[in-house]
Amino acid sequence: MLVVSLIAAAASCRSSRTYYYTLVAPPDEAATMPTDELQLDVLPVEVPPEVDRAEIVIRESRGQLTPVDTRAWISPLPRELRRAFSNELAHDLGARDIAGVTPAEGTPTYRVKLAVLRFEAELGKRTVVDATSTVREAAGAKPTLVCSHRVHEVASAGYDGIAEAYQRALAKIAKQVAGSIRSLRAGAGACTP
Repeated sequence: MLVVSLIAAAASCRSSRTYYYTLVAPPDEAATMPTDELQLDVLPVEVPPEVDRAEIVIRESRGQLTPVDTRAWISPLPRELRRAFSNELAHDLGARDIAGVTPAEGTPTYRVKLAVLRFEAELGKRTVVDATSTVREAAGAKPTLVCSHRVHEVASAGYDGIAEAYQRALAKIAKQVAGSIRSLRAGAGACTP
């Protein structure tokens, strides 16, 4: 009887396996090297406190958000978001992100800040990302451009589907910000829808 009790206790103490996910899309094998036309300084991404955690948070109902203990981001969510957004933005513009290093002299540098206001998923249904971006030329010669972004992506079944839908949403936001940077460079300074 004691042996059965010990086995049952050990089994209940064993934790479930945790699966890890990333917001960073796989590298594009046809990616080209960055040009020297411009460089980016992508700042840390702000996230809402209710989702700023290791676990993936799922909307269960109108008023219930649930962090899933066995499903987590591979790195802290703000870092995952920044890396995914930076990769997509740099790829779209053919630029490099020089965050943390000295910028090259004579190359226009654009400082980009992304503040995520809503980062939400419904398992097997959709993801929603609402964000605000600011873009300014580091030299300060042009006014700061502030844009809003709202992207809904259909999510296939499972947590892989959630991660992939978020990757697509971040890629769309990066394309919009890239368009805004091009507009700012051309002197128009308009947000890309």
